[in-house]
Amino acid sequence: MNKLSGYLFWLWIFLPAFSGMAQAGIESLSPNDYLNLRLPSLEVLFENAKNSAAVDLYKVKMEEEASALKTERRSWLKYFKFNSSYQWGVMGINSAFSDTDTPLFYQYSGARQNWYNIGASLSIPFDDFFDRKNRITRQQLKTKATQVEMEKWHDEQKLRIIEMYTKAVKELSVLKLKAESLSFANTQFELAQQDFLNGNIRAGELSQIKSIQTDALETYENTRAELNKALLQLEILSKTKILNR
Repeated sequence: MNKLSGYLFWLWIFLPAFSGMAQAGIESLSPNDYLNLRLPSLEVLFENAKNSAAVDLYKVKMEEEASALKTERRSWLKYFKFNSSYQWGVMGINSAFSDTDTPLFYQYSGARQNWYNIGASLSIPFDDFFDRKNRITRQQLKTKATQVEMEKWHDEQKLRIIEMYTKAVKELSVLKLKAESLSFANTQFELAQQDFLNGNIRAGELSQIKSIQTDALETYENTRAELNKALLQLEILSKTKILNR
């Protein structure tokens, strides 16, 4: 075994370990984690998607529209006006009198009194009165439009969930096959390593088997990356925890 062959041999041995050290978070999931993964039903995902902030926003908007509708229904009260006033106290009068034979003198008189007034009036602008029904109808349509808009958003969200769900199911099935291929390639390489150490095969043959293992690993990782992408998007769209990490 020359120095180059020995270097390649130890590099092939320790490379998987270095790759494992670099993994973190969702990348640390093992093949068994994927094999044991069970996706929730679509009905559960659809229902959990209603916990989205977008749905909360639509609900707030609907409450606002409902409140405006109540205000519009009570708008007829503005046609009536009620007024009242009340006064009480002492009314005083100062007077002065004088003539040529009488010197100037002042006189004061006062009396306690209270006074009140109660009244009501009715004022109906005809344009406002006859348009009241149309205003109520328009407000009802705004409320219904918000409801329809929320249902439309939920239907679109369902389509996005279905798209990611089917992709996740497909990638999960493919990943299981890729995992089997990778396991077979790893076994082949381990046997080839023993044959190489025993002098039964040359470095070139070992390199070819290593290339097969590398291709199997790359294919597996690409499939796993697509699966992780689909699962993470599915979690966000459905507001449902799927991966334990």
